[in-house]
Amino acid sequence: MKIADENNPVPADAIEALARTLLPAIRSYFESDEVQQEFAEWQARKDAEALPAEEVKSDAQVRRID
Repeated sequence: MKIADENNPVPADAIEALARTLLPAIRSYFESDEVQQEFAEWQARKDAEALPAEEVKSDAQVRRID
């Protein structure tokens, strides 16, 4: 896989080495129970915020049909 080019002077093997070093820590972070719980709470808030907008859209569509 060629990553380095004229716009990115970092050698591909350096990028791969960095990725291999960071990946286990990143996976561990996102798999932790605390982060999973925070994500579930965030997702629930986003779903709750999106619901009223969907209801308004449905009401507007119903009014146009009438």
